[in-house]
Amino acid sequence: PNPGEISNYLHQYPDIIDLVEFACDETRERFMQPTQLSLELYRDPEIDDEYLTLYVRQQQYQDNIMDIIQEIRTAYREEYSIESGYFIVTTDFNFPK
Repeated sequence: PNPGEISNYLHQYPDIIDLVEFACDETRERFMQPTQLSLELYRDPEIDDEYLTLYVRQQQYQDNIMDIIQEIRTAYREEYSIESGYFIVTTDFNFPK
């Protein structure tokens, strides 16, 4: 929803670009339509921290959604190591927007 924020974060932490691309592709392959993927900059309201988050949102959530997300996380952690920045694939259990 906010491409400028994403672009700024990736310019600040360019070493995660390949990881993010890999994770987005992997997530799209694992979750078919009508799943919504939303790449957003998460800002922690309690501490001064922000990071890229790929949210997986479904109208009707699969029982094993967290298992699939964990498999995706494992795949990108095994494939890439990063020096700076932070990225995570998760769900907030909200409905697609």
